[in-house]
Amino acid sequence: MCDSGLRPNEYGLSLALKASRLAGEPAIGKLLHGLAIKAGFEANSFCGTSILDMYCKYGYMKEAQLFFDKAAVKCQAMWNSFIDGYSSHSNAQEAVKLFHQMLLSCTSPNCFTYTILIKHGAGNVDISFVKFIHARVIKIGFENDCFVRCALIDAYAKYSELTDACSLFCEMEERDHVVWCALLAGLQQSGEAEQALDLYLDFVSEGYKLDHFMFATIFDLCSDLGAVGLGLQLHCCLLKSGCVLDSFIGCALIHMYVSFGMTRDAYGSFLCTAEKNGVIYSTMIHGFVCDSDFVAAFDMVLLMGKLGMVFDHSTLPSMLRAFASLDMLEEARAIHCRIVKTMGAQDLIMGNSLMEMYSNFRAIDEAFKVFMDIEVPNEFSWTSLMQCYVESERFDEAFELYRMMLSLGSPKPNEYTLVAALQACSGLSETCQGKQIHGFTIKMGFYLHAYVESALLGMYAKHGCMDDASLIFLNLLEKDIVSWSVMIASYAQHGHGEKALKTFLQYKEGPSNIDESIFSSCLSACSSLTSIDMGRCIHENCVKTGYDSNLKVGVAIIDMYCKCGSIKDARKFFNEMRERNVISYTAMISGFSQHGLVLNALHLFEEMKESGVKPDGITFVEILSACSHFGLVKEGWEYFESITDYGLEKTMNHYACMVDLLGRVGLVEKAEDLINNAPFPLKTSLWRTLLGACNKHGDVKNGGRIAEIIYRSEPNDTSNYVMLSNLFSSNSMWDHSLESSSTLIIETSSPTLPPLSNLDEDPVLPNLNFPTEESSSSEQPSLQIPKPPPKVPLNNMFGSLQTEEPASHHLDESSIGGNPTDMNNIDDNPEDINHMVNAHPLPPSKLVKNKIPYPAKHSKAKYAKKAKSSRI
Repeated sequence: MCDSGLRPNEYGLSLALKASRLAGEPAIGKLLHGLAIKAGFEANSFCGTSILDMYCKYGYMKEAQLFFDKAAVKCQAMWNSFIDGYSSHSNAQEAVKLFHQMLLSCTSPNCFTYTILIKHGAGNVDISFVKFIHARVIKIGFENDCFVRCALIDAYAKYSELTDACSLFCEMEERDHVVWCALLAGLQQSGEAEQALDLYLDFVSEGYKLDHFMFATIFDLCSDLGAVGLGLQLHCCLLKSGCVLDSFIGCALIHMYVSFGMTRDAYGSFLCTAEKNGVIYSTMIHGFVCDSDFVAAFDMVLLMGKLGMVFDHSTLPSMLRAFASLDMLEEARAIHCRIVKTMGAQDLIMGNSLMEMYSNFRAIDEAFKVFMDIEVPNEFSWTSLMQCYVESERFDEAFELYRMMLSLGSPKPNEYTLVAALQACSGLSETCQGKQIHGFTIKMGFYLHAYVESALLGMYAKHGCMDDASLIFLNLLEKDIVSWSVMIASYAQHGHGEKALKTFLQYKEGPSNIDESIFSSCLSACSSLTSIDMGRCIHENCVKTGYDSNLKVGVAIIDMYCKCGSIKDARKFFNEMRERNVISYTAMISGFSQHGLVLNALHLFEEMKESGVKPDGITFVEILSACSHFGLVKEGWEYFESITDYGLEKTMNHYACMVDLLGRVGLVEKAEDLINNAPFPLKTSLWRTLLGACNKHGDVKNGGRIAEIIYRSEPNDTSNYVMLSNLFSSNSMWDHSLESSSTLIIETSSPTLPPLSNLDEDPVLPNLNFPTEESSSSEQPSLQIPKPPPKVPLNNMFGSLQTEEPASHHLDESSIGGNPTDMNNIDDNPEDINHMVNAHPLPPSKLVKNKIPYPAKHSKAKYAKKAKSSRI
């Protein structure tokens, strides 16, 4: 038009400004504004309103404010456009301020002004402003206007003021589709689904036809009600009506089918949708994720990328969940980079979604970085990060995060935050932190929340505080299946099998159903009590309820029969299992090994490999333990070397089984080579296992050398001295056994003066408390503190073992006194006993309490019998 030489008038410029706004070309709009200034149309009310509306729709509020202030004549349309611009950009305060300026000006508001204020003000200000506008509408006489009344009904419905909304609806003489749809949507969003359904039936009975907005609202209503039949009928009505399935109706239809669990029908509706935007793609991705079809969701994300669609906040949560479920961390990182490039700064919703995704990947460091990039984290942000630390077993950091949240003061923790904090306390070494949170829950009023109570119960049970856990359990107002399961499992895990079964019997009297975790815990309790009769009763209940086919329960049944000594019943149940996994095979192999049926265990292991079940690390521990009990060195080596063939790493338990196997058959040197080549920094447990094997074979020479190695790594561990003392005593090396025991006493003795205890009668045993010369020469009993023997260097003791052969130490026959006497001929003759005792007079002494246990009274006959064995 301009190229032809014709000059557009004010109406032509207005239409051109509207076209530039719809096309999203702000530069062209500014050029048209300049053309209007040159043509002198800027002061025209019609053209000026179009220019102001163009700036408001683009969000250029500063330019719009300048143009509005310069306008000489401000008509109602210009005021309305400017108020609508501020309201549309969530600046309600400026919109209200501009409305008050309009009231003070010579231009009075019209019905469209109040409609704009009610429509946009309902989402940005409180209900009092809506009621203020309502009162003013009644005062000036606009209450019967269709637009104003429809806006009021929609506003009251959004604020859940359904009584006022229904009252205005009933007072209307003429109702159009907008009014019906506004009230119906308000009822549906407020949770009054049945009342909304009655309103829909009234709508149909009065002869109204469904339009796009009504179809979408009714589809959402069917989703809330779960009305599958009504939803299918409405879909048929939509197809018969000839309405085009656009993105608005298609999104509601897909959401309805997804809520019904009908993903195929949802995908069919997706394919039939004429215009597909990012919202409908996001809805379909959400549907695939809800149906656990993560591959299809991933393909949909790739399709969105190929079409050049921008990921928004509605697409992000479901898309990231699909990546986490498919364990595609690198792809998720790429999507994260694309989101940052396309969406710019990270807001709260996007940050929480990304943090939840990285938490599912256990990528704690990256989740923490996302958390730090959020300007103002909310309680969901803190809780998600705490839960991530808990699931990664970094309990100290999770609790420290909780303390940091409390120190900041905002936001305050909610019930889900306290649950995560209590789970973190369950992994700490002490219960004081958990008790502090317990007190905080009572203070904040969260102690009656079901999730918090279950977390408290689990925390106390995890620390073995069964009295506290039982008290919380008894005070629960409503005991759900989770609380019963936690209590029964806690009793079973902490060795209170009888209490676990009693709790189970109390639970059966309630109305709740039993799940697999309760059955497994009860069977574990029967295993600890070796109560096969009770175990069979629970097995019978499992069969009745159908849980015997559950893998977790099936493993517990096998373990119960094995530990109760009925290997035949265990084998029978194992053979009848329809499905077997590595845990069930491992439990059966362990049962065979415990009952000495090593060949059966090896045969079952080979059967497991042939069936395609991949063994894990625990399976190899059991099979190596079976080889160790039976002395199968060759087979044990083969199984030990094949661990890496299955992609597993050899752990300390695997090496311990092999060391025990080699030690049992006397291959100590090979066992030592295996220990030296083990890739562990601390190998004391392996050396201790080999020392135990030497003890069984009476190998004092190698046992002493190994004990020296253990002593160098753990000199303060008293169990090492006990094992060494047992090794010496089992080979009649009592002098060395006594030296080890004395060294143990010295290592564990307290530097303070211990309390003393008096004997009723003088002991007649050899004095092992090493009295001093002064005490032995005194005639009257006196209080004497025994001195310990000189500490024997273990190096000297171990060195003597390597050069001396073990020999039995007998009493010198000449030391008995008089003529040599055959020790085997000594009996309980009092004269012989007196002769033997008088030859070694015992000085009076007092015993140190809690050092070496002595019986209260001793007889000479008992001492003679010990001397007869010629061992001291």
